[in-house]
Amino acid sequence: MRLNSHAQASIETLLVFLIFISAFSIVYVASSRLAASAQSRLDTSLSQSSFTEFAAKLQSACSMGNGNIRTVEVRGNPASLFADGNSIVFTAGSFSARANSSCELSLAASSPARFFRIENNNGTLLVSPEAQQ
Repeated sequence: MRLNSHAQASIETLLVFLIFISAFSIVYVASSRLAASAQSRLDTSLSQSSFTEFAAKLQSACSMGNGNIRTVEVRGNPASLFADGNSIVFTAGSFSARANSSCELSLAASSPARFFRIENNNGTLLVSPEAQQ
């Protein structure tokens, strides 16, 4: 049995369309994975940068003495803090690092935040989340 030329053209057009859709799907999935990977690397980089700034301001508030106050803005994922004696663990997304201080540390809260206030109160650094500026 023979197909007429219109039916043959329709089947060929349908096959070309299916090939196009398949190729488009493969490209879409690949670009989505690439974008997710790039976003993850960006978040980690921003978290590392925020930690470096946090650690520097922690040391600055300690060395400048009583009454000194510093504010830190966390870029990327909000950060959670955990104090352990004279060190503090900074966690944002999948990034985590520890900063040490020569001053005693006291945390007001450990919930994730984008802004932190560091205040030297007679040699003890009070670290607390702060409302967005």
